[in-house]
Amino acid sequence: MSLNIELQIEKLTKLSLESQNQKLRLFARVDIETKLKILIAQKQIFHKFKSQHPQVENEVLTLASLICAVNDEIQKLDDTMLKSLIFRAKNARKKAKRGKILDHWAIIKTLKIDQKMSFRDIAAYLKKYHKIDVAHSTIYGLWLELEK
Repeated sequence: MSLNIELQIEKLTKLSLESQNQKLRLFARVDIETKLKILIAQKQIFHKFKSQHPQVENEVLTLASLICAVNDEIQKLDDTMLKSLIFRAKNARKKAKRGKILDHWAIIKTLKIDQKMSFRDIAAYLKKYHKIDVAHSTIYGLWLELEK
């Protein structure tokens, strides 16, 4: 991204580059209903920016309006609500990791029973050969849940 575009976005949003990235990461974490609210607000902000800054490219206006819409929506939420949204997103990531582990459960079972590998070794194996970074205690917990 050119420096000129970064400066344009900073001018429009009145946020630093790091703050802009933080808002976009938060947008990725919120639930779908909140995302839809943000996108509705983004359209309105885009048209306001377009009338105020007709010389600025539409792509820049779109990104700036999205960042501003996220910022506005976050400011409407109270602290507890915001933390609960982030907490739900973390739980969704844990469920995704659990799903990845379950997809490889046949391998884990073979390594544990036939190869007599420890859960630490199994975790290292999954990381090296399947690019799954998981703690040995997570595998052990699933083992107790599924196999015992």
